Amino acid sequence: MSAINAVGVVKAYSATPVLRGIDLSVAQGAIVALLGPNGAGKTTLVEILEGHRMRTGGTLSVLGLDPAERTDFRSLRQRMGVVLQQTMLEPGISSRDLLRRQSSYYSHPMEVQDILCKVGLADKQNDLVRTLSGGMRRRLDIALALIGHPEILFLDEPTTGLDPLSRRSIRELIREVNSAGTTVILTSHDLEEVQDLAHTVHVLSDGAFIASGSPREIIAGSHSKTQVRFLLGGIEPSSLPAGAEVNAGMVRYETLDQDHLIAALQRWSTDAGQPLQGLTVIPPSLDDAYATLLQPAVTTGGNP
Repeated sequence: MSAINAVGVVKAYSATPVLRGIDLSVAQGAIVALLGPNGAGKTTLVEILEGHRMRTGGTLSVLGLDPAERTDFRSLRQRMGVVLQQTMLEPGISSRDLLRRQSSYYSHPMEVQDILCKVGLADKQNDLVRTLSGGMRRRLDIALALIGHPEILFLDEPTTGLDPLSRRSIRELIREVNSAGTTVILTSHDLEEVQDLAHTVHVLSDGAFIASGSPREIIAGSHSKTQVRFLLGGIEPSSLPAGAEVNAGMVRYETLDQDHLIAALQRWSTDAGQPLQGLTVIPPSLDDAYATLLQPAVTTGGNP
């Protein structure tokens, strides 16, 4: 059964289309990332999935319910968790009391003490929100979204602005929640995070998906280039095979066929008697693929 099934979802304001017939199927228990530049329609799509914005056309089912129907939306609120991009927590209340109040809205919530331990806030449970660090507040955001045992979790930029240790901790928590069966819908500009977490990625541009697949499939389909680097050392730059870029003592090549390039460089190295010191192969990342996919939209005047 699909956690989300959208067919031909459209959103327009007057005569201005924002979403142009979105088809989206999300399997239960998946982590799915929605990517796109500002103005692509990403936030509008997520708000429609959450039931916080009405669609203009198309059909939509989230956990078997239609978020646009008032009765269905009430049921969905008991079954989903939402973490917004910016924290909106009351400053003058403790973490424990905030979670206690949130838990009262659900039929079968998690124990407050359990969720405090899970997000690493047990020793801060009596501290007022305003005294918590940014990372702790983000943990509290996620605790509030998880306390109702959500079947589906919407995360909007969950680790933006956090230090590396806090980002790692939150990623581990997302994996743990997903392993327990929760479907996760993630939006993030941190493409390393998306590549690390997501099972499936959908790239949105100008209100339509321009690429969909696993991170590996998105990278392969973008025709992004692999970088091959090695130290210049005592090599005369003019003697290098064609295509080399030399900067700060480093030689760099970009290629779509790394095996062919490396074989050619090794032949040159043997013939020239020049070792390839510090040879490094850097495959394209999701960040590279994303930039490649969106480059046509930028050069032809599409959404920035």
